[in-house]
Amino acid sequence: MRTVFEIARTDLRIIFQDRSIWLNIVVIPVILSFVVGFANGAGATAPPTTSTLLVDVLDNDSSDRSAQFFDEVRAANATIVLCPLDNTDDDICQLAGAALDETLAESRLSSQEALALIEIPAGFGAQIDAGEPVAIGYRSSEDAFAPSFILQAVQSAAQQIGGTAIAATVGTQVADDIEYLLFVDDADRAAFTETIRSEAASIWATDPVNVEYTASDFDSETLVNRGGGGFSQSIPGMATMYVMFAIFPAAAALIRERQQWTLQRLATMPVSRAQILGGKMLARFALGIVQYAIIFAFGVFLGVRYGNDPIALALLMATFTLCITALTLALTTVLRNEAQAAGVALFLSLTLAPLGGAWWPLDIVPDWMRTVGHLSPVAWVMDGYRSLIFLDGNLGTVIVPLLVLLGLTVVFFVIGVRRFQYS
Repeated sequence: MRTVFEIARTDLRIIFQDRSIWLNIVVIPVILSFVVGFANGAGATAPPTTSTLLVDVLDNDSSDRSAQFFDEVRAANATIVLCPLDNTDDDICQLAGAALDETLAESRLSSQEALALIEIPAGFGAQIDAGEPVAIGYRSSEDAFAPSFILQAVQSAAQQIGGTAIAATVGTQVADDIEYLLFVDDADRAAFTETIRSEAASIWATDPVNVEYTASDFDSETLVNRGGGGFSQSIPGMATMYVMFAIFPAAAALIRERQQWTLQRLATMPVSRAQILGGKMLARFALGIVQYAIIFAFGVFLGVRYGNDPIALALLMATFTLCITALTLALTTVLRNEAQAAGVALFLSLTLAPLGGAWWPLDIVPDWMRTVGHLSPVAWVMDGYRSLIFLDGNLGTVIVPLLVLLGLTVVFFVIGVRRFQYS
């Protein structure tokens, strides 16, 4: 084993003799991680917890049911201001005395003066009372942070209104089926229906089923970074890509050593071929880990949190680096010259990285693209990083990516070791 380490140490010393290596593993990756982080939203600011979310409303029904719906929206999120319904003397809705119509609402939505638009159709209340389906119009500014919270409030209100309507309809139908339960007149029947609706609303208001949610204590800037990108996306993504940039050139180096008869001379020494190959692969594995350490350390400086399971994080780094090392060895067996190896290394790095979600999260791409992306080992390690960073995952939540990467490593190493030739 000492011989393997000595070979690896010698190779690393040769690699670091070229001072330009620091440009490739420190300067460029750090700058690119910073730039891509801002492109992914790191420069955005989170809405303050005390801010108001302006939502325009076009109520084409003006019924008790539409008023009830808006009450439920307000109850679901106290920071929502429904315009013009909740406008104040200080003009919190920023309408400047103008009457809100569809044209103005569209303009305010496109300029993000209002973050969403809710449109209640005519006949909304009558359709609800009749137990008929009805659609509420909802539009939002896609690139704003708030609409997701607004949509949650709208969906919550719609579910409550719909749930009480279903309860009233079903209760009345059951009453109609009971022979000895007769209503005096239509007004009596309507009062019975309304009683069921009110009781259902009261029960719903008590939250019979609730979700207990505990949030970690992050400052607002870190929370933005965790929201869908920023440095929390760019740091592991760029680090993963540059690990490939660090390891793939080993294919060209091995081919060059074979052509220069360096490998053959080593094979005549009192060391086994397995030790030679193991030492050279260990050198590139170590370089990949160094690359990860440099960029992840820069991420710590930027305030990126890597979750609460350092063992899981270290295993992801090690298994991905090992997988790329094994893939490099396998590639060496099919590439014929140094130029070919350099071209393939660059092509694979710049293909596997974006395909696997190193440049942007795979959550934003279509399902078929997400499936194709998982042909890349980058996608599996990024799944693991996102689980730890964004979802507070642990070793149990990243076990699938780890097993996939280990499986690929075994396959690549078997191919590489069996097919590798020293001459």
